[in-house]
Amino acid sequence: MDHAPSVLPPNAGALSPIDVLPDTEAAGVNASLTPIAWTLRGNRNRAFVLISGAGALDFGGAAVPLAAPCILWLPAGKPARLVLQAGARGASLAVSELSLGRAVPAGPIGMQVKDALFHPILGTKLPTATAHDICRTIEAIGGELERGAAGSEEAARHHLVLVLIALWRTSSPQPANMQPAPRAIVRNFLHLVELHVRDHWTVDDYARLLSISRGRLTSAVKRVTGKSPLTLIHGRLIGEAEILLNGSSLQAAEVAEALGFKDAGYFNRFFKRETGMSPGRFRSALSLRRSPHRPSFADWP
Repeated sequence: MDHAPSVLPPNAGALSPIDVLPDTEAAGVNASLTPIAWTLRGNRNRAFVLISGAGALDFGGAAVPLAAPCILWLPAGKPARLVLQAGARGASLAVSELSLGRAVPAGPIGMQVKDALFHPILGTKLPTATAHDICRTIEAIGGELERGAAGSEEAARHHLVLVLIALWRTSSPQPANMQPAPRAIVRNFLHLVELHVRDHWTVDDYARLLSISRGRLTSAVKRVTGKSPLTLIHGRLIGEAEILLNGSSLQAAEVAEALGFKDAGYFNRFFKRETGMSPGRFRSALSLRRSPHRPSFADWP
């Protein structure tokens, strides 16, 4: 283990680390009444996000004060000691080099993300909403690993990608007069849609995580693809629905549940509006195409 959390004094606030995988832990942190301290030995990469409270980091012989909302990143090989004061809340993440390497996003930003993660981030201030978003994403990693359901490790990896992108953005802020190129916006948007299409995020949700306005996102997507963000989101949902209807024996209500729809009736209406036919009729049409009618003597006049 690369950290040994200790409580100052005994029986301080609650930390509930998840260690289902031997090299990954993700949990919420709540120093409700008394401080919590960690000795970080540097065996794994560590991230902490504070959404309230304060603390201090002893790093390389220097004392670094921390005040929420802020983010902390310590690459592997960087020993330190962290103390969070009573009342501090946030989230903690520990991940090995191997798991980190697997989660670095593909594409042009991958190298930039990798380079950024070699360097520590020591209590950089965050917008409150961003700090809460990163906390929820880290807790989602822990939740997936704790449940251990089918696909949990893959889902946890996708959430980890989002954390790494947030760290990269924090370490490499763009000048205020620079805007990301439309193709970069669309590429990152489509990546997020792949991860969250079943979560039914709104266009505003995607824009917020991309740190741009809804108008900027809509403009970039229309410029590059000729379609609106909502059209692409709905198209991806329909694609997932068609795969399940075509390749499984799930009933329409079960397909709706698998895709995150809370109401099967709404799923049926949504599918018909987007495709022109109900899920049942779509499946029947597929069956007819797979089993073409062959002429027989019975067809003769």
